[in-house]
Amino acid sequence: MRYHRALVGNNVVIVGGGIAGLAASVYLARAGKTVTIFERRRNLGGRAVTQLRHGYRFNLGPHAVYRAGAGSTVYRELGVPIRGGSPPPDGTAVRGGERYALPASGMGVLTTGLLGAKGKTELASLMLRIKGMDLTKFASMTVREWLDEHIGDERLREVVQMFLRVATYAVDDRQSAAVALQQLRIAQDGVIYIDEGWQKIVDSLHSSAVTSGVNFITSAHVVRVDHDNGQVRGIELGELELDNTMDTVSMQLPVPQSDGERGTRIPADCVLLAIEPEAVQSLVTELQLPEMEPVMAACLDVALSKLPAPKQKLAFGVDRPFYFSVHSEWAQLTPKGGALIHAAKYRKRGDDVSEAELEAWLDDLQPGWRDVLVHKRYLPSMMVSNALVTPEMKRPEVTTQIRGLYLAGDWVGGEGILSDAALSSARAAARAIVES
Repeated sequence: MRYHRALVGNNVVIVGGGIAGLAASVYLARAGKTVTIFERRRNLGGRAVTQLRHGYRFNLGPHAVYRAGAGSTVYRELGVPIRGGSPPPDGTAVRGGERYALPASGMGVLTTGLLGAKGKTELASLMLRIKGMDLTKFASMTVREWLDEHIGDERLREVVQMFLRVATYAVDDRQSAAVALQQLRIAQDGVIYIDEGWQKIVDSLHSSAVTSGVNFITSAHVVRVDHDNGQVRGIELGELELDNTMDTVSMQLPVPQSDGERGTRIPADCVLLAIEPEAVQSLVTELQLPEMEPVMAACLDVALSKLPAPKQKLAFGVDRPFYFSVHSEWAQLTPKGGALIHAAKYRKRGDDVSEAELEAWLDDLQPGWRDVLVHKRYLPSMMVSNALVTPEMKRPEVTTQIRGLYLAGDWVGGEGILSDAALSSARAAARAIVES
């Protein structure tokens, strides 16, 4: 095949086969673009993959789809079914080793012993006001500053902090108050644990991409984005393996050009980087990105043949940043009678977290779990998000100063956080590419 400029002009290269890259590829292919995804791993999905162990489906730590989040809108637009169950707003709040009713519903607020009468009234009022509050006026404030200004009672402050970190998966109170409160507002509408794990979402996105004509190259080592005079020209590949289990490049893709020692070039006028910010910076050293601090958690995921304490299914730490949920109670993740639990500790920078800490957390909530253990996995430094959103850190836009170069990911754009940000930025990037 010969090299044709007209063909290259319609070609979009996406680097990164996580949910952002997959979602963007479907939007673009349906808009008539010729799309090829280059993924460095052999499998698609990124942090949304699900691993099967002894018949149990393990996500990489606790994952949930926010019903009112931007990601749900993207899934609806792309026809991706979201099937699963939602945990009710009741459970346990643990403070100082004591257990209390979780004040996450009207009944929970009334019955909990965690707060006094005044604290209960203030919490109920705050949760109602957050739904209609203009949050943009808090854009210059951190969570710590917002709490200092709005909550005087120390016990109530702890409770609100608990809800904010569960909603955002972040314990650091330097994060933006506007962003954290917006996420808490979204969380009030509930979350969904996905049947068969998040791999089901990845597989559905991949199927839609294949149907739409998207091409895939996995085990692809992209080493550079070529550009000159402020315009993208293509990507440069290092060693390349074709994964026979995936669709590979169609004959519509321009023929790779050999540049001698510089490696193999794929010509393209449009490149979307749906990867981590550090990887973006290594591919385009001239791009100016803000300094970003990742959000981390330590996760202990356990598969049990049965649940020792069936009534204890959801618990959050009040004075300690701990999380516990039996995801299999609401989603199909295990063989019949089995249980799959995600326990986590939200981490600050420099925190040391041991597996024994999370095991002790499980000992308290599910005594005897070790006797029915089928499989466990400890993730001491699980990446939750690539960027903690603070008032000082402005996330980059999907467009860049280099024509034809676009970005997507949980660290891009101004809408949402976590997977909502990844998917909303993918949608925005695809729209910008089509409109250009």
